[in-house]
Amino acid sequence: MSAGKSQNKSIKILSIITVNILITLVLILILEVIASFYVSRPGDSNASHYQLNHTWRPNTKSVHREWIANNPDFPEPYTHYYNSQGWLEKYDIKKENPASTFRIFYVGDSFTEGTAPMDQSVPSIVEEKINEMAKGKDINFEVINTGTGGYSPTIYYILTRYYIAAYSPDLVVINVDMTDDFDDWKYAKTLIRDNEGNPLYAVPRDIYDAAFIDMEEAAVKATPLRKTQLFLVQRSYIYNLIIEMKKKWRGKERLKQKPSLREAGGGNYYPRWSWCKTYWSGQTVENVNNTLDILKRLIHFGRENNIKILLTSVPHYWQYSGNYEGGGKPIWSSRPHRAIESLAKAGGVPYLNSFEKLKPYIRGTPPGKYYYNGDPHFNPRGYAILAQAHIDFLINAENRLLPDTFYDE
Repeated sequence: MSAGKSQNKSIKILSIITVNILITLVLILILEVIASFYVSRPGDSNASHYQLNHTWRPNTKSVHREWIANNPDFPEPYTHYYNSQGWLEKYDIKKENPASTFRIFYVGDSFTEGTAPMDQSVPSIVEEKINEMAKGKDINFEVINTGTGGYSPTIYYILTRYYIAAYSPDLVVINVDMTDDFDDWKYAKTLIRDNEGNPLYAVPRDIYDAAFIDMEEAAVKATPLRKTQLFLVQRSYIYNLIIEMKKKWRGKERLKQKPSLREAGGGNYYPRWSWCKTYWSGQTVENVNNTLDILKRLIHFGRENNIKILLTSVPHYWQYSGNYEGGGKPIWSSRPHRAIESLAKAGGVPYLNSFEKLKPYIRGTPPGKYYYNGDPHFNPRGYAILAQAHIDFLINAENRLLPDTFYDE
């Protein structure tokens, strides 16, 4: 074969390969666009932040469908809207507090955000109900939802001190979740503190260069395979659609799986929900003390700046139950709630014990009654009873959390 014919053959083969690659890429792009109508990627609504680690992407919205497959009671997707401050509101909050307005900021993670339509979150229900009660009292309540998935006391402190404080808050409600000791441990890896030891910058970490990856139950070693999976989860709608289809296919099997509380791996990695154990390891004690110390600093900041602080904590289903009928010895302990209550008492701030308030409703019921099946988050029915617990606590004159004019007859 002549050199010319060999060269032409090579060019032809290269052209075929190039065309096939282009066709494959175009097909992948088309499938990605189609898949984007059915699922969202975890990072679509989040933006990295130099001080708060991450925020909701300002002036955007997010459509949620992730609860539908295993929850036929709630078959419709819902949309969350984020304002220019990255908070879960359809309007921008003005720094000037209007006259006769009492401002309440809700601070927390996805439980505060509300895994439900916006008007069915706890902050929204509280705002509506207490304004109804305040009619004729010449006072208006503005309740602002800053709940952001993955937040914990480390970021609650930074958010309250360096952002919320500028908006003249009258009351800040701090919702501590059962994953917060884990998240505080995670943020401590890159946390910058001020000269007094207070959280200052929760710097985002390079998740692809880090030694661990944050999984559902625990932080795990960042192997090349897990990094590849993480990349696909964050970048590919197709991959997320496959995951959702797999969840739906394995739905009933997944719903039968009870939660586990794995032991920490050699001190390098820390399981989520560790402080829900009855007995705490040395690593758990250390991390819980860190979380409680940050909450203590937040209480101190509120007192020094004339901002009322209300502490509460979010109860999880398995702290009430040992089986799927809602009975038996609970799998998880209520010890975190007791620890936060003790801290609040020592710090002289009110504590709403939502764990005890919700026990008469949740104890003895299946998971899907007040929580989403196969997930720790509340469904709209759960948020309704949680919101009522908040309302009852706020309007109780003994707690003196609202203005005196509200309690006057």
